[in-house]
Parts: sequence; C-alpha cells; structure tokens
Amino acid sequence: MTTCILVSINTIISRMNIRFAMCFFITLTLISAPAQSQHLFGNPNCTSWQKLAMSEKTSWLNAFLAPLNLTNVARKKLKEDKFSKLTSLDTAVNYVDVFCTANTEDFASVAAIKFLDELTLEKPIN
Repeated sequence: MTTCILVSINTIISRMNIRFAMCFFITLTLISAPAQSQHLFGNPNCTSWQKLAMSEKTSWLNAFLAPLNLTNVARKKLKEDKFSKLTSLDTAVNYVDVFCTANTEDFASVAAIKFLDELTLEKPIN
C-alpha cells in the first residue's frame, strides 16, 4: 500500500516537473525574442501583422499556438498531435498572411486559431 502511494506521488511530481519545465522553456523563449517584438504578447491586427518580420511572426505564432495546441490535444483527446509534428511554422505564417491580406480589419489570432482547427480536424471514418 505504501509503495503504491509513493509511486503515485512520484508520478504526480514528475508530471509537475514536466509542466514546470515546459513553462520555463516557453518563458525563456519569450524573453529571448527580438527586442522589436512588442506584438509577441499582444494580438496584432492584420494590418500590423503584414508589417512584421518573418522572425516576429514565427515567434508570435509559436508563443500563441503551442499552449493552445496543448489545450486542444487534451480537450479533444486527439489521436495525433499534428501541430507538434510540424517541422516549421512556415505553413502557419503563410496561412495567417493569406487570411490577413483578405481580412485587414481582423486579428492574427483569429487566423491562427482557424489554422490550428483545420490542422487538427479529424475526418470521420465512413
């Protein structure tokens, strides 16, 4: 009984350490972003988005989509984490670029959420 409780406590602590490490590295990434990326913590409108450098767009999307994806995977109980398998965020940047060109009065976050929704959409089996 005691061994079972200790194993359970160790499992909980190790999960907490993983979460802490993820938060730490995300924070570290945010802190090390280029000095000009004031939009990283905000929600740039599409007009502002079009003026950002590629590195700023990528940093913003990573900071915005990574935690959103973790929530998505847990909430939807996805079979596959397609976002984590992306080799780069170029497709996401392109998606937001196209969206923002067509919707100049909207926000980059709207396009980013649509990108993640389309990426993680699981097709029903017929």
